[in-house]
Amino acid sequence: MGINGVPSWEAEPLVAAVGETAVWTIENTMEFDHPFHLHGFFFQVLGADGQPVRPLAWKDTVNVPVDGAARFAVRYDNRPGMWMFHCHILDHADAGMMGMLQVLR
Repeated sequence: MGINGVPSWEAEPLVAAVGETAVWTIENTMEFDHPFHLHGFFFQVLGADGQPVRPLAWKDTVNVPVDGAARFAVRYDNRPGMWMFHCHILDHADAGMMGMLQVLR
């Protein structure tokens, strides 16, 4: 298991800067759902049209369905540092479905 085909212990951190806004797309090609969790930042889930899903809500976890995808917009506020993201099924995270996000000043 891994993210982008790479297990966590072989992956390079993603890099972002304080003040940036990013749109993440998480795709799931496996045979079960994955609850995707981002530490340190809240995000808004986006629909297929690119607009925030209603009702508006700040999330730190989103379900990624079988053969589906989830998109969200996240703003990296004033919390530089190294932050983890992972499948919230801990056996999956332990098997490599996690990564790190380095937020720079």
